[in-house]
Amino acid sequence: MSAVFKFSYISSLYLTFCLLLVLALSAKNYDATLCHDDERQALLQFKSGLVDETDRLASWVDETSDCCKWAGITCDNITGHVHKIHLPGICAYPSDYNTIKEYNKAIRQMLRGDISQSILYLKQLEHLDLSCNGFRGIQIPRFMGSLGNLRYLNLSHSSFGGTIPPQLGNLTELEVLCLGSFYEAYEFFFLTANKLNSKHFRGTY
Repeated sequence: MSAVFKFSYISSLYLTFCLLLVLALSAKNYDATLCHDDERQALLQFKSGLVDETDRLASWVDETSDCCKWAGITCDNITGHVHKIHLPGICAYPSDYNTIKEYNKAIRQMLRGDISQSILYLKQLEHLDLSCNGFRGIQIPRFMGSLGNLRYLNLSHSSFGGTIPPQLGNLTELEVLCLGSFYEAYEFFFLTANKLNSKHFRGTY
C-alpha cells in the first residue's frame, strides 16, 4: 500500500513538473513571437521618418525585440497585431510656462518630420494618436484613408497644414476624429465628417 502511494505521489510530482515546463516553454515562445516581423519593420520605417529630439522612441531600436513592448505601442494579446499607436506630445503654449527655456524644452519633446506610408502594413490598427506634436505645416497624407480599421484618429494641435484629404471619408469604422487647430480646418472637417457612416462618430475641430 505504501509503495503504491509513493509511486502515485512521485507520478503526480512528475506530471506537475511536466505541466509547468510546458507552460513555461509556451509562455517563452508566445513572448518571442507576439510581435509580427512585418509590423516591427513597418514601425521602424515609421520611426525613421520622424525627428525625435528627446528620444521618446528610444525603445524602438532592436529588430528582434518585441515591438508590442515599445513606447506608445499596444498589441492584441492574442494575435499580436499592432492595434494602437499612442504618441501624443505636449500641447505647449508660451503662456503655460514661466520661462522661454521651459517652453523650448517642451517644444523639443514634439515629434516632427514625415508620416511614413509603412503604417499601411499595420492592417489591424484601430487607434492612431499623434496629437500635440509639431509637423510644421505638412499635409495629412492621403494614404491615411486606407487605414480601414481605424476607430480613433487624433491629429489635433500638431501643425498639419493644407487641406484635409477627402480620403479620410473612406474610414467608415471611425468613431472619433480630432483635427483641432488645423489650418483651414472648419470647412473641410464637415465635408469629411458627413462622409463617415459610423453611428457613434464624434469629432472636434
